[in-house]
Amino acid sequence: MRTQFSRRATGFTLIELIVVIAILGALAGISAPFVIERMNAADVTKCRSNLTQLGLAGDKYSRDMAHSHLLPTSGMDDDEDTEYNEGDGWWLALGAEMDGTVLPKGKNGKMKVPTIFHCPGHQPDVDNENFEADVKTISYVSWTDGSEDEDNPNSCIRTTAKQNLDTLPWLSDGNPVKGQSVTNLESFRKQVIPALNRHSNTLLVLYASGIVKAYEVDDPESVNPQLLFKRIAPSLAKKTDSDDDDDDEEDDE
Repeated sequence: MRTQFSRRATGFTLIELIVVIAILGALAGISAPFVIERMNAADVTKCRSNLTQLGLAGDKYSRDMAHSHLLPTSGMDDDEDTEYNEGDGWWLALGAEMDGTVLPKGKNGKMKVPTIFHCPGHQPDVDNENFEADVKTISYVSWTDGSEDEDNPNSCIRTTAKQNLDTLPWLSDGNPVKGQSVTNLESFRKQVIPALNRHSNTLLVLYASGIVKAYEVDDPESVNPQLLFKRIAPSLAKKTDSDDDDDDEEDDE
């Protein structure tokens, strides 16, 4: 007796394919937020590492007898003795202290600096090794309390001045402006607030003492810049409030 076996057609039916596609789509939708969150977390970790290394470079810079106890800012004057323009400020001063930096050959040229000057969440992307430093590619902004020169509120930070270095920001996430540091609420709005959505709504700040702190916000669109400014730089906020009061008194007179 010959047994007959039914032959099942190979492949999937249209309904089976639709079910599989629907399942894959659902899984992708569930996993996508976790993947993005992990990518953002990696960016935060990398950015924190960048600022830590910049802090070490700043410590090295401040120990040099040529600029003892100073942290460079974007308020640095041009140095006529060099072949390039230092008006961009702190990153040129620190870059000169680092291996891998390539100094420009002509005046006003751009030096190439290591990628620790660029946050991975900051667009546009840069080369993997080093990149030309300017206000569009540098990811961090300098802050200052003007302790080096009372007549110039945008001057370098003097670390021997009477202040709490743990609450005095030096560098943070932001979009730099040539020749300017963050000195008050107005400059904070202009240079720092745009960087809030760079990675997980987390703003990283390097203080003059060398520590790095993270500040998270729920929604960059609804954040209160004044309150955030006071959280990050309480002494600077208090100082600028005092300066504003003095200006108001002078106007009244």
